[in-house]
Amino acid sequence: MLRVCQWLVMALLTVFVAATVACGSLEGVGAITGEVRFAREVRLPEGSIVTVRLQDISYADAPSVELGRDVIENSGGFPVRFRVEYDRDRVSDRSDYALSAEVRLGEELLYVNDTVHPVLTRGAPQDSDVVVVSTNPFDRCVEPLPGWIHSDHADRDLPGGGLLHVRLVDVTDPGEPFVVTETTREDLDGFPIEFELPHEGVEISRHRRYELQAEITVGDEVLYHIPNPEWRQIRLPHCPNADLQLINDVFPASEPPQQ
Repeated sequence: MLRVCQWLVMALLTVFVAATVACGSLEGVGAITGEVRFAREVRLPEGSIVTVRLQDISYADAPSVELGRDVIENSGGFPVRFRVEYDRDRVSDRSDYALSAEVRLGEELLYVNDTVHPVLTRGAPQDSDVVVVSTNPFDRCVEPLPGWIHSDHADRDLPGGGLLHVRLVDVTDPGEPFVVTETTREDLDGFPIEFELPHEGVEISRHRRYELQAEITVGDEVLYHIPNPEWRQIRLPHCPNADLQLINDVFPASEPPQQ
């Protein structure tokens, strides 16, 4: 009987120690959650692999040190949820940490973050999304490009028969600008005026420069326009959508605005 009791006590102690070690290890594990995001929802090719890493980036002149990663296969498309676990004991308040993300199809790199996403220390959040850009410099537009034309003279009535002409122009080469896409709208009843530019065959590159040109005409007469080339400039990191609309102001052609 004594030997049986000793065996039970040893068994209980073993279970207790194992549970204590397990609990201790869980307390030492941290996790960072978020989403890998692109400028818009995109379907990823079948077989794509999304990898999110937590890295120590404290030393600019030395390679970053990986503290944890999450690998997501067959995610379907952006946004992609992730959870990166790490050892809390390896994190110091005096160091800097950041998330990075990449999407690969085999050996081909499709998407990668091009900005730093700090986490954990020095006022950075515990969790964070990671925004990625396409390694292809051009983003193929998949829906009409939305926008609005405003005016400081919104209290004036627009004449009947007026037409709004809107053009998105690539001016990267000043000597050879070309129209990327354009539209004309009639039945103008006042400012602001909403419009959509056709997207078929349109690609936008964050490395190129664009202008949004707009005029309101009646016959051959220009009533409103954007007179200053600097005011026509517009930055497009990706295809315009509900979150990045094309917006500009027009001015009466007969009343030059104050420069």
